[in-house]
Amino acid sequence: MAVTIASTATENVSNLMPILHGTAADVTAVGVFHTTNPATTPTVDNFVIVTGVPSSDGKSVDIQSLIGPRDGDLTLAVGEHQRWLLVKTATEDIIRKAPDTVKVI
Repeated sequence: MAVTIASTATENVSNLMPILHGTAADVTAVGVFHTTNPATTPTVDNFVIVTGVPSSDGKSVDIQSLIGPRDGDLTLAVGEHQRWLLVKTATEDIIRKAPDTVKVI
């Protein structure tokens, strides 16, 4: 699902990420990365750390980022951005390409 937001808006964008090994309690941090070049693959250091909300059953985490100029976690330039997700545990740095994009108009 693509999300379209105005460049002057501040909006929460989230993705539900399943936890395949362990539980959501094992997650130490989550992050997001956006790029206008869909061929770019980020490294862990490229991510902005954001809010992660574990599901009640512990099988997933909702990765939430506040995008926009009013106290957002990050501000994106006008354009279509591929979204990437990071889930960190004590032993893993899981990086996944999100199924959606963020379009800023």
